Amino acid sequence: MPERNRIVIAGGGAAGFFAAIACAEADRQAEVTLHEATMHPLAKVRVSGGGRCNVTHACFDPRELTRNYPRGPRELIGPFHRFGPSETVAWFKERGVELKTEADGRMFPVTDDSATIVACLNAAATKAGVRLLMGSGLKALERVEGVGGARLKATLSSGEPVMATSVLIATGGGKGSAGLSIAAAVGHTIMPPVPSLFTFHVDDPRLKELSGVSAARVGISAKGTRLRESGPILVTHWGLSGPAVLRLSAWGARELHAMDYRFTLVVNWAEPRSTDEARHQL
Repeated sequence: MPERNRIVIAGGGAAGFFAAIACAEADRQAEVTLHEATMHPLAKVRVSGGGRCNVTHACFDPRELTRNYPRGPRELIGPFHRFGPSETVAWFKERGVELKTEADGRMFPVTDDSATIVACLNAAATKAGVRLLMGSGLKALERVEGVGGARLKATLSSGEPVMATSVLIATGGGKGSAGLSIAAAVGHTIMPPVPSLFTFHVDDPRLKELSGVSAARVGISAKGTRLRESGPILVTHWGLSGPAVLRLSAWGARELHAMDYRFTLVVNWAEPRSTDEARHQL
């Protein structure tokens, strides 16, 4: 009789839950355990989208979708062809959750409540037979040789060893994530993470007096680079924020990090006009 697969998934966020459900549904005989280091699984799902949970985006062409991911078009084209926004919408619909599309393309549950998504993921995991263990993080991972070939020995935060046929790490990619060092320990190459999707700190007294002012279309660029974005911008008491700033920081994450985040930001408040065009119209 074939050995029963034992699948260990580290990280009780959206990715961990979805992976656990997919594994358990694909192999009904497998033992799937989902380990969350805290006592609050799906915590970020609850607060995402201002508490409404922006589930996916209404861009159903995989190639078009990948163009909106910094540094990811080549790697994501295959996965998005297999499971993209269309499949995501269908997945939730099959489980009783309808999604709606807003003007900017973001898709939310029709309830406008992230609790709907949390409840759906919890129910799907329970139905599939996933065992959720809270306060149980992954501390270490090593390959061991045994009957039937290589196996993995996962050591939990409690010190308990667990033998597994497969381990999936979904602990996030922040610098404080133990998942990165654990993955490296079993042979994965880790590209050092850098901040992305951040606001700009601009120590300029003129901006402080304009705190709270927003503009619907502004052009911004980092001088000396090819980084350029346009869109809404918001002046804050510490500098600049808004979609245009967040996009620039996302696409330029590694470039701005290499500059130690010290650069000249050029802001065109008259977008799409150039300086000469604006002067001419004035």
